[in-house]
Formats: sequence, structure tokens, C-alpha cells
Amino acid sequence: MISSTDTVIVGAGPYGLSTSTYLAEAGVPHQVLGLPMHAWKNFTPPGMLLRSEAFASSLYSPCGGYTVEAYCQRNHMEYKSVGLHLPVEMFVDYGQWFQSELVGHVRPVEVQDMCRKDGYFRLGLSDGSSLVARRVILSLGLKAFGQAPAALRGVPKPYVLHSGDFGDSAWSEGKDVVIVGGGQSAIGLAASMSAAGARVRLLVRGDAVNWSREPRTSSGLVSRLLRARVGLGRGWDSNKPWLLALSYMLSEYPASFHKLSLQQRQKILETSWGPSGAWWLRNRVEGKVEISARTEVSRAEIRNGRIVLEVSSGNGTSAISADHVVLATGFKVDMARHAFFSSEILNSLSMIDGSPELTSNFETSVRDLYVLGPAAAMSFGPALRFIYGARYAAPRVAGHIGGRFKREAGRFAAPSHGVTPELANGHPASGAHARSVLQAVERNAE
Repeated sequence: MISSTDTVIVGAGPYGLSTSTYLAEAGVPHQVLGLPMHAWKNFTPPGMLLRSEAFASSLYSPCGGYTVEAYCQRNHMEYKSVGLHLPVEMFVDYGQWFQSELVGHVRPVEVQDMCRKDGYFRLGLSDGSSLVARRVILSLGLKAFGQAPAALRGVPKPYVLHSGDFGDSAWSEGKDVVIVGGGQSAIGLAASMSAAGARVRLLVRGDAVNWSREPRTSSGLVSRLLRARVGLGRGWDSNKPWLLALSYMLSEYPASFHKLSLQQRQKILETSWGPSGAWWLRNRVEGKVEISARTEVSRAEIRNGRIVLEVSSGNGTSAISADHVVLATGFKVDMARHAFFSSEILNSLSMIDGSPELTSNFETSVRDLYVLGPAAAMSFGPALRFIYGARYAAPRVAGHIGGRFKREAGRFAAPSHGVTPELANGHPASGAHARSVLQAVERNAE
């Protein structure tokens, strides 16, 4: 079965769901592909608290009443814009409520291949069907971009896993687990696995774990005012007013970041929001997890059903044996790792070290292909690594697509047959505009 629509959103997380609500307001027929809040629900350690404040953790919609605050009021829960300490389970439930209320047309499928012909995209889906659209918005988060130290690349699962491969840590009970990394993901997993009964060792590359400080609510007036407005998770020392002011600029004005030189953008991204552990995790890790600092894995091999690491440190080289190694070594955007791209699309993408170059409307060098979320951070700054970035991105992209949709309506010729148009948001893929999509489907099928 081949169906069609004007715009496809690939990904049903905060960015994809938020963008859908703005496309609906603009009258653009579209479909959302993916399981709502899937990565947050299945690949985040239980009990993890969001790094962003509650006021900056909402999904976005042109209609009011669907913020985290509204969700808390509806469920008779305490709400504080700053200092709420929002658990991931609560955030997932909130996101699913947002989706059930505002985005009812989500298809729980994955994209297996995507090509472009005659100005249209054709997507092969995991349920065996195909979908043709004039536009595609990629909103896929970071899961596909996990990094691995050179010595551990190619070591098969389950000996080496990435932190993005799982959420629940119950499987680690009774296991010897080495976690590589010094950031929030590594430390959160160490706490979660230790609590589940695993024997955990944390290998940190730096001199020590960089613990963030508990936010102070009684600091100076400037700091209090800025902290209540900064939408990014804490990274730079949030008790310094000038750094808070810079964070505020980056969170509120992504368009200004887009206008900076490439060198300026790269420097900000490389020096902001480095690896750190949340203050609330400290007493769950210290004294409970063995932490080794200034370490680097130089070699790995499988012996007698276990993985043995050769680890270099300030004290020389040692061997560490474990049942599993979990990599929490961060993510690096590389669009080539989206296996569903055709070679034509991939070769047509203009990229900077794996990140797509984007216009001021989040459009790639491939016309009508847009990228949102962390993969857009090189163009729009660290705000796009956080939920708060959807506040700017969703209406911007939807407005641009809505304008094109209106200009293109009525330009196209006679109807075609053999394809089923889909309904999306009450706007059928019909009329002159949709007929052009259906004609493209037939040409692609030839």
C-alpha cells in the first residue's frame, strides 16, 4: 500500500509532537512517524531527573493549557517553575498526555529507507507500506549518534553496550559492570545499576567527577531573575551572572547563534555544557561505586565469556575484567549514520563534521528536508540539545512549510489513480496539490 501526505515528521518526541501542533494550525496535511516519547520511556534510566527546569520542559503548542504546569494542575501535583526536580517517568506521562490530546495521528512505525525522485520523498516503512510526501522533517534525537572509544569499536553486544541501548537497569543485578564516561548519563547509570545490585566501576577520563552545585535560590537579584528565564540545563557555573546572561541569550535567541561564524559556533558548542554529574546523584554514587579518574581504555578482548580491558591511568596500566562494559561517552552528530538515507540524499547534504548545514528555517541543502533537535545544534546552538529549543524550532519550521504549502496549492494538474491519500489533522491529502503527490507516487513506482 502506498499513501501520501504533504509533510512527514520522522520522530514522535518533544520536537516532533510540538511541530505537529503548529503544522495543524497552519492547515498542512501531515503524518508523524514513531512511538510517542519512545526514547525517553525506554532508554533513560528510571528515576532520572531532567536537567532542565520545569518551566523549560514543556512541549509546545499554539493553543494554551498543555504545559507541564497545566499537567501538574490537572493531576493535583505540586508545581514549581524552578526547583521542581522533574522525574523522567513524570515527563514521559506528560508527553504522552500532550500527544493524546493534540496529536492523534501518530503512526507507530520506523523509516527503513528514504529516497527522492521528481521533487518528492518516498519512505519505506517498517510495516511494509510506503509513504510519499513533498516534505520531510527529521526529529530523531541522539540515539543513532552514540560515540565509542577506538579500542571498543567493533566489540559485539552484549559485552559492550551504549547507554542509549537500554533504560531499565534490572538486568545488571549480580553483574560486574564497567561504565566508561564522566557525565550525567554515566553517573546516572552507575547509581541505577548499583541500586539494582550490580558491582559497578566508573572510569572517568578527567581528574574527577565534575559535580554540579545545588541551585541556590537566595543569590543576588540578577542571578535569580536570569535563572528563572534560562531554558537550558545547567552547564556553565550557573551562580555567575555573566554566564547566566550568556545562557539566557543562547536559550532565547537561536537565530542570533545561527548568524555567528562557524568558528564562533563551534567554540560555544565545544566549551558549554560539558560532562558533569547532577548534585542530587552524588550521595547515590560516592561510597557505593568505585570511581577511577584519569583513565583511558587502550585495548579490549573477550576471554572466557568476559570482557577484559587494558586501562591506562596516572598509576600505569592495569587490566579490568567485567561481564559488560557500558559506554556513556556522549554523542556526535553524523547524518551518514541514518541508514535509511539513499546515497543520493546523503551525497546532496551539505554537512559540517557530520552535522547538517541548515538555513534560518531549519532546511537542509536538500530542498524540503528539515532537521530539528540536537542534530540542529551546530546551526542554532545548545538550545537545540534541550527540550526548550522546540519553543523556537517548532513554530519556525511550521511557519515556513505552511507558507510554501499555501503558495503551491492550485498549481498542479489532473488527478492520478492507484494510491490512497491519507487524512491528517482533518485535512485530506486531496485537491490539486495532493494530486501532484499521487502522480509522483506513480512515477516513483515505475
